[in-house]
Amino acid sequence: MTIHRISTVCRRLLANSVVAVAVAGLFAGHPARAAEKTDSVIEATAGKEFTISLKSNRSCGYCWQLAKPLDETIVMLVKNDYQSPPQEFRRIGGPGTEVLTFKALKSGKTTIELEHVQPWQKDKAPATPTSFSVVVKAEK
Repeated sequence: MTIHRISTVCRRLLANSVVAVAVAGLFAGHPARAAEKTDSVIEATAGKEFTISLKSNRSCGYCWQLAKPLDETIVMLVKNDYQSPPQEFRRIGGPGTEVLTFKALKSGKTTIELEHVQPWQKDKAPATPTSFSVVVKAEK
């Protein structure tokens, strides 16, 4: 084999390896079906905000969204922020964290039901449904 031929073969192998690593990274970032703790209880104070932080993978198109409307007499969604991991821990297809901020409005009990979905896939079941019982107590 000539040096030129060996060089061409090496370049092709390297290119295929890079693609294989990138594809493996995408699949490694696919969300686990039961990774989130469900039926957690959150205690909040009326008039105050609270957060729910969940693993998410926006690089694969996944995001957390409400599975059912909130009881907006008790809690309301203020914002949903995505936090990427620090630069030194980022990888292709790697997950980050979604932080959902809610405001407790008045005393009562309600449930927040969330689902981890790719929003454009309307007929596909959510990857990871989860729910949180919320108990809002009056401000002291």
